[in-house]
Amino acid sequence: MTTPYMTKKHFEVLADELAQDKFFYESSIAFHEKLDRMIKYCQASNDAFKVDDFTARIDRNYKSIVEGMKRKKIGGL
Repeated sequence: MTTPYMTKKHFEVLADELAQDKFFYESSIAFHEKLDRMIKYCQASNDAFKVDDFTARIDRNYKSIVEGMKRKKIGGL
């Protein structure tokens, strides 16, 4: 079975979802195992996949989620 082709937009959407997973997963090990599987899948689907851009987007979105939750908590007191 071949891996379906993914575009840059697919990678962006997947990175956004993984940022949420990073926030909500209780186990960092489980998150990193999933991240590794997704990176391998993306690399298999498109030779132009840029892992550095992908992980940077995850990290940016994760930080944004954390900051948003801090503001909600502070504003909710």
